[in-house]
Amino acid sequence: MTWNPDVDGFRKNRNAEEVRKFDPYAHAVTMITEPHRLAHDGFVYHTSKKWVGVANGAAVDVLFDVPANTYPHIQKMEIFAGAGDIDFALYEGVTVSANGTLCPCPNVNRNSSNTGATQIYVDPTVTDTGTLIADHWVPPTSTGQGQSQQGVSNASEGEEWIFAPSTKYVKRITNNSGNAVDMYISIVWYEIGYER
Repeated sequence: MTWNPDVDGFRKNRNAEEVRKFDPYAHAVTMITEPHRLAHDGFVYHTSKKWVGVANGAAVDVLFDVPANTYPHIQKMEIFAGAGDIDFALYEGVTVSANGTLCPCPNVNRNSSNTGATQIYVDPTVTDTGTLIADHWVPPTSTGQGQSQQGVSNASEGEEWIFAPSTKYVKRITNNSGNAVDMYISIVWYEIGYER
């Protein structure tokens, strides 16, 4: 009888745990990084959004709605803007009157049927921002020179956010450049789903 982790689950006993150290296709001990392995196991998700012509002084919001018993590990939150001055703020314990538009959040392993529990929305109606827990800043740039500026939270640089369950978070991006600019955000996170 063959043990199939996709059907039989994970960590049923010590023998199952030992078997799980081996890649089922390469038949070799896994020697890749944890996030890489989590992608192989179908626990990594991605979403992105572009806004065109965000007015000076305007902000765009991205809402993370984390349900109970879910611990999303934010690996990368990459934000691009056509020019600075741009402020990024991350708020916890947010209150909204409307969630906004639900973003598609596909599994990066296109062979996995797993779906993430965390839901991400753009352009929610925020009534209370809660607590500011982090911010970034893109300094001013010259206009009309086609410059691109970015702000990044990236686990490879030692910064990983692990969001709390039953909590809403908002990433707010504010355009203070003096001109309308295009903005883009890309988010990668994982939710570990192994059985204990």
